[in-house]
Amino acid sequence: MFFLLALIEAQQARNDEDIRLLEKVVQRDQTSFAALYDRYASLIYTMVLRMVKSTDEAEDLLQEIFMKIWNQAEMFAGSKGSVYTWVVTIARRKAIDRLRSSQNLHKGKSLDEEETVAIPDAAYQMNPLTATISAEYEELMRSGLAQLSDDQRAIIELSYYEGYTQAQIATRLDVPLGTVKTRMRQGLIRLRDYLKERMT
Repeated sequence: MFFLLALIEAQQARNDEDIRLLEKVVQRDQTSFAALYDRYASLIYTMVLRMVKSTDEAEDLLQEIFMKIWNQAEMFAGSKGSVYTWVVTIARRKAIDRLRSSQNLHKGKSLDEEETVAIPDAAYQMNPLTATISAEYEELMRSGLAQLSDDQRAIIELSYYEGYTQAQIATRLDVPLGTVKTRMRQGLIRLRDYLKERMT
């Protein structure tokens, strides 16, 4: 209990410092921006590399993401989450946009507006506790996913880690959309129960 409390307090202190850095970035303080970059560049690079699977693309995206942070720092709203969730969400959306752009070039088709907004944002779905102990949470997620059927696990991983919509997953796996929805619902229920047992 005390260990978790210490972790939460440490996370809050880190976020307070992030907010101070971001406030200075709004004032175009390059030293603060460099400090924010040092804190998050490795995390963001690793995340987008996993999504786009190209070091060149990941490096290009990293620059775009931090340019957006530099230009839109005043858009951060603390009421919607921590600086961490804000930065991660920007990164995921940029990476997903890049993936979609690549898909459009290769397939000659565009996604409709419903698909565009129907992206699960893992960063916002995580509550403060799971964000604080993200390493432990990811380990639990991996062990929980291992309990699912291959079909359920494939769909959830495509959605959670790769950012695919249910319609895109159906196309990618060549299965009916209704089947994707059913497998995802059943898999998420099993995963939720597994995590609940181990986090209470």
